[in-house]
Amino acid sequence: MFRMILWKEWKENLWKLLFCGVVSAVFTIMLFRIRIIPDVSNCLVISFIQMFVVPIVYSLDIFSGEMSNRTIYLLFKIPVPRWMIFFSKFIVSAFGIVVIFLMSSILMEIMAQGREAPILYLSGINMLFGAAALLLFTWFCPFGCQSRSEAGSLAIMFSVFIGWAIVLVWALSCNVAWAARMVPYSFILALDKDFNLVEGGITQIPLFILALVIACYRYVSIRRYL
Repeated sequence: MFRMILWKEWKENLWKLLFCGVVSAVFTIMLFRIRIIPDVSNCLVISFIQMFVVPIVYSLDIFSGEMSNRTIYLLFKIPVPRWMIFFSKFIVSAFGIVVIFLMSSILMEIMAQGREAPILYLSGINMLFGAAALLLFTWFCPFGCQSRSEAGSLAIMFSVFIGWAIVLVWALSCNVAWAARMVPYSFILALDKDFNLVEGGITQIPLFILALVIACYRYVSIRRYL
């Protein structure tokens, strides 16, 4: 039954993977062919835009779509625990985000051909932004799992972006290293040689699990209030 739910989510979210993948590919090819700015700068621009756009696309109707269409009643009648339904949604979305960044990383390496940066350097940068995007999407889930509309989901996603940005600015301005490592954007700080990527990753693991636990609890506790 869990496989059936995963397949359902995969079919419903396939357009997001195709849309983001095609747009990312076109944008990457265009920038790397024109070469108005260096390859590393092109990589940073593409990765930065993807970090915000891809989580937004995946978060818009992952939960609110079934609530606004009132199909959540039928979904909850399936003889599986609600936490399985939640994780099927999250797994499919997380997989899509990873695939999009992986595809763009490979395309960047093919287009750049190591002419201005070492091999795998651009893909490494892009995957760091991908890790940040995945964490931002994960932190959307606790706040947006009970959202009733796409507009509400969009507002929540922007609140997540801005909220963590405020924490990051405060942490950097006050030189609070532990707080900086808690922010999803901390993976981007790994571009600075002074930032310890291993410590940042270790710090993010319990926060990642905490966000999923809270989101799962809130999703399971949804009542028939539509």
